[in-house]
Amino acid sequence: MLIRNLIKQATQVGNSENVIQYVKYLYQFEKFRNTLNLTLSLIKQNRLSFEIYQEGLVDMEEGVCKTIRSSGLNKYVIVLRRSNPYIIVHELSHMVENELNLSLEQEFLYKVYQDIEQNLKQSNILVQKIIGQIIFEEIQAYQTPKSRASELFARYFELFAWAQEVYPKDKEYLIRTQDLNKVFLATNQWKKSYLDLQIMERIDKEVKEYSDKTAFKDINKVQSSWTNKFSSGSKKIGSIFGDDN
Repeated sequence: MLIRNLIKQATQVGNSENVIQYVKYLYQFEKFRNTLNLTLSLIKQNRLSFEIYQEGLVDMEEGVCKTIRSSGLNKYVIVLRRSNPYIIVHELSHMVENELNLSLEQEFLYKVYQDIEQNLKQSNILVQKIIGQIIFEEIQAYQTPKSRASELFARYFELFAWAQEVYPKDKEYLIRTQDLNKVFLATNQWKKSYLDLQIMERIDKEVKEYSDKTAFKDINKVQSSWTNKFSSGSKKIGSIFGDDN
Protein backbone atom coordinates (compact mmCIF):
# COMPACT_ATOMS: atom_id res chain seq x y z
CA MET A 1 0.00 0.00 0.00
CA LEU A 2 2.95 2.36 0.53
CA ILE A 3 3.64 2.72 -3.19
CA ARG A 4 -0.02 3.18 -4.08
CA ASN A 5 -0.62 5.77 -1.38
CA LEU A 6 2.49 7.82 -2.14
CA ILE A 7 2.12 7.83 -5.94
CA LYS A 8 -1.55 8.76 -5.60
CA GLN A 9 -0.63 11.52 -3.15
CA ALA A 10 2.04 12.84 -5.53
CA THR A 11 -0.15 12.92 -8.66
CA GLN A 12 -1.27 16.51 -9.13
CA VAL A 13 -2.70 16.09 -12.64
CA GLY A 14 -4.30 13.04 -14.25
CA ASN A 15 -4.99 9.44 -13.31
CA SER A 16 -2.26 7.74 -11.30
CA GLU A 17 -3.40 4.12 -11.69
CA ASN A 18 -1.09 3.00 -14.50
CA VAL A 19 1.91 4.70 -12.93
CA ILE A 20 1.14 2.99 -9.62
CA GLN A 21 1.04 -0.40 -11.33
CA TYR A 22 4.24 0.22 -13.28
CA VAL A 23 6.15 1.42 -10.21
CA LYS A 24 4.96 -1.57 -8.18
CA TYR A 25 6.11 -3.85 -10.98
CA LEU A 26 9.51 -2.18 -11.42
CA TYR A 27 10.04 -2.21 -7.66
CA GLN A 28 10.55 -5.98 -7.80
CA PHE A 29 13.81 -5.59 -9.71
CA GLU A 30 17.15 -4.71 -8.15
CA LYS A 31 18.16 -2.45 -11.03
CA PHE A 32 15.38 0.06 -10.27
CA ARG A 33 14.85 -0.37 -6.52
CA ASN A 34 17.06 2.44 -5.25
CA THR A 35 15.82 4.95 -7.81
CA LEU A 36 12.26 4.18 -6.75
CA ASN A 37 13.15 4.31 -3.05
CA LEU A 38 14.55 7.80 -3.58
CA THR A 39 11.39 8.72 -5.50
CA LEU A 40 9.15 7.57 -2.65
CA SER A 41 11.34 9.34 -0.10
CA LEU A 42 11.09 12.64 -1.96
CA ILE A 43 7.32 12.27 -2.25
CA LYS A 44 7.17 11.93 1.53
CA GLN A 45 9.08 15.22 1.76
CA ASN A 46 6.63 16.88 -0.67
CA ARG A 47 9.51 17.37 -3.09
CA LEU A 48 8.37 15.21 -6.02
CA SER A 49 5.08 15.17 -7.90
CA PHE A 50 3.61 13.68 -11.09
CA GLU A 51 1.57 15.24 -13.87
CA ILE A 52 0.02 12.57 -16.10
CA TYR A 53 -1.63 13.54 -19.36
CA GLN A 54 -3.54 11.47 -21.88
CA GLU A 55 -1.58 10.89 -25.04
CA GLY A 56 -2.52 13.37 -27.75
CA LEU A 57 -4.23 15.89 -25.49
CA VAL A 58 -1.14 18.01 -24.82
CA ASP A 59 1.55 19.01 -27.31
CA MET A 60 4.63 17.97 -25.38
CA GLU A 61 7.37 15.38 -25.26
CA GLU A 62 6.67 11.90 -23.96
CA GLY A 63 8.25 12.66 -20.62
CA VAL A 64 10.00 15.51 -18.84
CA CYS A 65 11.70 15.83 -15.47
CA LYS A 66 11.28 19.43 -14.34
CA THR A 67 13.74 20.47 -11.64
CA ILE A 68 12.66 23.44 -9.55
CA ARG A 69 15.86 24.76 -8.05
CA SER A 70 16.04 26.90 -4.94
CA SER A 71 18.60 27.93 -2.38
CA GLY A 72 17.45 25.02 -0.28
CA LEU A 73 16.25 21.68 -1.62
CA ASN A 74 15.27 20.91 -5.19
CA LYS A 75 11.73 19.92 -6.09
CA TYR A 76 10.83 17.74 -9.06
CA VAL A 77 7.81 17.43 -11.33
CA ILE A 78 7.70 14.28 -13.47
CA VAL A 79 5.50 15.07 -16.48
CA LEU A 80 4.27 12.06 -18.47
CA ARG A 81 2.36 12.06 -21.73
CA ARG A 82 2.96 8.34 -22.24
CA SER A 83 2.94 6.18 -19.13
CA ASN A 84 5.13 3.13 -19.48
CA PRO A 85 8.04 1.69 -17.49
CA TYR A 86 10.91 2.90 -19.65
CA ILE A 87 9.73 6.51 -19.84
CA ILE A 88 9.12 6.57 -16.08
CA VAL A 89 12.59 5.11 -15.44
CA HIS A 90 14.19 7.59 -17.84
CA GLU A 91 12.69 10.66 -16.18
CA LEU A 92 13.34 9.43 -12.64
CA SER A 93 16.98 8.86 -13.61
CA HIS A 94 17.26 12.56 -14.47
CA MET A 95 15.85 13.28 -11.01
CA VAL A 96 18.50 11.04 -9.40
CA GLU A 97 21.25 12.88 -11.27
CA ASN A 98 20.03 16.28 -10.08
CA GLU A 99 19.24 15.23 -6.52
CA LEU A 100 22.69 13.69 -6.01
CA ASN A 101 24.41 16.45 -7.99
CA LEU A 102 26.30 13.82 -9.97
CA SER A 103 29.24 14.72 -12.22
CA LEU A 104 28.43 12.06 -14.78
CA GLU A 105 30.79 13.34 -17.47
CA GLN A 106 33.68 12.05 -15.39
CA GLU A 107 33.61 8.51 -13.99
CA PHE A 108 30.23 7.34 -15.31
CA LEU A 109 30.95 8.34 -18.90
CA TYR A 110 34.38 6.72 -18.69
CA LYS A 111 32.86 3.45 -17.42
CA VAL A 112 30.29 3.34 -20.21
CA TYR A 113 32.86 3.93 -22.95
CA GLN A 114 35.17 1.39 -21.33
CA ASP A 115 32.37 -1.18 -21.49
CA ILE A 116 31.57 -0.32 -25.10
CA GLU A 117 35.20 -0.64 -26.17
CA GLN A 118 35.88 -3.87 -24.31
CA ASN A 119 32.58 -5.78 -24.41
CA LEU A 120 30.26 -4.68 -27.19
CA LYS A 121 31.87 -6.65 -30.02
CA GLN A 122 31.24 -9.89 -28.12
CA SER A 123 27.50 -9.25 -27.87
CA ASN A 124 24.86 -10.28 -30.37
CA ILE A 125 24.05 -8.22 -33.45
CA LEU A 126 20.81 -6.75 -32.06
CA VAL A 127 22.49 -5.50 -28.89
CA GLN A 128 25.34 -4.04 -30.95
CA LYS A 129 22.86 -2.25 -33.19
CA ILE A 130 20.77 -0.79 -30.37
CA ILE A 131 23.66 0.30 -28.16
CA GLY A 132 25.52 1.59 -31.20
CA GLN A 133 22.56 3.76 -32.12
CA ILE A 134 22.38 5.17 -28.60
CA ILE A 135 26.10 5.79 -28.12
CA PHE A 136 27.34 6.67 -31.57
CA GLU A 137 24.32 8.28 -33.17
CA GLU A 138 21.68 9.69 -30.82
CA ILE A 139 23.85 10.70 -27.86
CA GLN A 140 26.36 12.45 -30.12
CA ALA A 141 23.63 14.94 -31.06
CA TYR A 142 23.92 16.45 -27.57
CA GLN A 143 26.28 19.42 -27.65
CA THR A 144 28.29 19.14 -24.43
CA PRO A 145 29.92 16.31 -22.46
CA LYS A 146 27.61 17.12 -19.54
CA SER A 147 24.42 16.86 -21.60
CA ARG A 148 25.65 13.68 -23.32
CA ALA A 149 26.48 12.08 -19.98
CA SER A 150 23.12 13.10 -18.51
CA GLU A 151 21.17 11.58 -21.39
CA LEU A 152 23.32 8.46 -21.43
CA PHE A 153 22.74 7.96 -17.70
CA ALA A 154 18.97 8.04 -18.20
CA ARG A 155 19.16 5.75 -21.22
CA TYR A 156 21.38 3.25 -19.40
CA PHE A 157 18.56 2.62 -16.92
CA GLU A 158 15.95 2.88 -19.67
CA LEU A 159 17.65 0.11 -21.64
CA PHE A 160 17.15 -2.29 -18.75
CA ALA A 161 13.49 -1.29 -18.54
CA TRP A 162 13.21 -2.16 -22.25
CA ALA A 163 14.47 -5.70 -21.59
CA GLN A 164 12.12 -8.48 -22.62
CA GLU A 165 11.94 -9.76 -19.03
CA VAL A 166 10.76 -6.36 -17.76
CA TYR A 167 8.65 -4.66 -20.45
CA PRO A 168 8.33 -6.81 -23.58
CA LYS A 169 5.31 -4.96 -24.94
CA ASP A 170 7.32 -3.24 -27.69
CA LYS A 171 8.12 -6.49 -29.47
CA GLU A 172 10.35 -4.90 -32.08
CA TYR A 173 13.24 -4.66 -29.61
CA LEU A 174 13.67 -7.86 -27.61
CA ILE A 175 16.87 -7.47 -25.62
CA ARG A 176 17.66 -9.82 -22.76
CA THR A 177 18.87 -8.46 -19.44
CA GLN A 178 21.75 -10.92 -19.40
CA ASP A 179 22.97 -9.57 -22.75
CA LEU A 180 22.95 -6.02 -21.39
CA ASN A 181 24.79 -7.13 -18.26
CA LYS A 182 27.52 -8.71 -20.38
CA VAL A 183 28.15 -5.34 -22.01
CA PHE A 184 27.81 -3.01 -19.01
CA LEU A 185 30.16 -4.80 -16.60
CA ALA A 186 32.07 -1.74 -15.35
CA THR A 187 29.00 0.51 -15.42
CA ASN A 188 26.99 -1.96 -13.35
CA GLN A 189 29.82 -2.14 -10.84
CA TRP A 190 29.93 1.67 -10.63
CA LYS A 191 26.20 1.67 -9.92
CA LYS A 192 26.60 -0.88 -7.15
CA SER A 193 29.73 0.48 -5.48
CA TYR A 194 29.07 4.21 -5.85
CA LEU A 195 25.60 5.26 -7.01
CA ASP A 196 23.58 2.90 -4.83
CA LEU A 197 25.52 3.96 -1.74
CA GLN A 198 24.84 7.64 -2.49
CA ILE A 199 21.12 6.98 -2.83
CA MET A 200 20.85 4.81 0.26
CA GLU A 201 22.07 7.69 2.43
CA ARG A 202 18.95 9.66 1.44
CA ILE A 203 16.25 7.02 1.87
CA ASP A 204 13.40 7.73 4.28
CA LYS A 205 13.20 5.35 7.26
CA GLU A 206 9.70 4.08 6.44
CA VAL A 207 10.66 3.54 2.80
CA LYS A 208 13.78 1.64 3.84
CA GLU A 209 11.74 -0.62 6.12
CA TYR A 210 9.29 -1.28 3.29
CA SER A 211 12.15 -2.04 0.92
CA ASP A 212 13.79 -4.42 3.37
CA LYS A 213 10.53 -6.38 3.65
CA THR A 214 9.98 -6.54 -0.12
CA ALA A 215 11.88 -9.34 -1.81
CA PHE A 216 13.56 -8.92 -5.18
CA LYS A 217 12.31 -11.03 -8.05
CA ASP A 218 14.76 -13.09 -10.11
CA ILE A 219 14.58 -11.28 -13.42
CA ASN A 220 15.26 -14.52 -15.30
CA LYS A 221 12.09 -16.07 -13.87
CA VAL A 222 9.69 -13.29 -14.83
CA GLN A 223 6.99 -14.27 -17.29
CA SER A 224 6.75 -12.06 -20.38
CA SER A 225 3.00 -11.56 -20.15
CA TRP A 226 2.81 -7.77 -20.22
CA THR A 227 1.05 -7.08 -23.49
CA ASN A 228 -2.53 -6.90 -22.21
CA LYS A 229 -1.79 -6.17 -18.58
CA PHE A 230 -2.36 -2.42 -18.49
CA SER A 231 -4.22 0.06 -20.61
CA SER A 232 -1.29 2.21 -21.68
CA GLY A 233 -1.42 3.22 -25.34
CA SER A 234 1.32 2.14 -27.69
CA LYS A 235 2.68 3.45 -30.94
CA LYS A 236 5.66 2.95 -33.20
CA ILE A 237 8.46 5.42 -32.63
CA GLY A 238 11.27 6.44 -34.94
CA SER A 239 14.03 6.38 -32.37
CA ILE A 240 14.62 3.35 -30.23
CA PHE A 241 13.70 5.54 -27.29
CA GLY A 242 11.55 8.25 -28.80
CA ASP A 243 12.43 10.49 -25.87
CA ASP A 244 15.11 13.11 -26.10
CA ASN A 245 14.76 14.41 -22.59
